Amino acid sequence: MRKIICLAIVLASVGNLFAQQVIERDQLYKRESPYERYTTYRISITGGLGLPAGTFTNYMDNTTTRNYAVSVDFVFPKNNLSLGATIGSQYFKNRIGRQVYSADNQDVSAVQTRTFSAVPLVLTGSYHIGNVNALVRPYVQVGLGGAFAELINYWGTIPTGDNGFRFVAQAGAGVRVLFKKQGKLGLEAGATYQHLPFALEGEGIKDASTLNARVGLFYRWW
Repeated sequence: MRKIICLAIVLASVGNLFAQQVIERDQLYKRESPYERYTTYRISITGGLGLPAGTFTNYMDNTTTRNYAVSVDFVFPKNNLSLGATIGSQYFKNRIGRQVYSADNQDVSAVQTRTFSAVPLVLTGSYHIGNVNALVRPYVQVGLGGAFAELINYWGTIPTGDNGFRFVAQAGAGVRVLFKKQGKLGLEAGATYQHLPFALEGEGIKDASTLNARVGLFYRWW
C-alpha cells in the first residue's frame, strides 16, 4: 500500500511539472522565433554583371556576365552581424580587330584577344539593418582574402601575360528579401567593389579591380 501511495505522489509531481511547462496558445506565437534566438546559417548563390575598374579599364573594355559567387554565413541575430566566406568566379574577354603594332623595331599585324579570369576566396563580415525576420533587410559588407588570377593576351596565337595568387579586398552593399514572413527562402541583390592588385607593365595596368552587381537566391536554416 505504501508503495502505491509513493508512486501516486511521484506521478502527481511529474504531472504538475508538465502542466507548468505548457504554453498557452495565445502566448505561443509571441515567443521569439529560432532565427531570433539562435545563431543560424545562410547560403547564397548569385550571378550577374562585372565591370572593369581602376587601371584595369586600360586593358579590358568589355563587361561580363560570367560573374558568379557562392556565400555561406553564420548569422548572429542579437547584434545584426554575420560572418562568412565567399568563393567566386569571374571571366572577362575582349577581342580587338586586326591592327599593326610596333615592337622591337618591327611592325606586327595581329588580332588581340584579351582575357582575364579570377577565382577569389574572401572572408566577409556584414552588418544588417532591421530584425533578422524582416521581409526586407539591407546590409553593408566588407571582405578580405585572396584569389588565383590569370591574365592572358593572345596576339594572334601567341600568348603573353601572367598569373598567380593575389590579395583581394572587397566592400559592398545589398538587400535580402524573404518570400514570406519567417520563411527560409529569399531573393538577394547586391553590388561590390573588388580591389585586386595585378601589376603588368606591358598592359599598362596596376590592378585588375572590378565592380560587380549580382542577384540570386539565399536559403537559411537553424
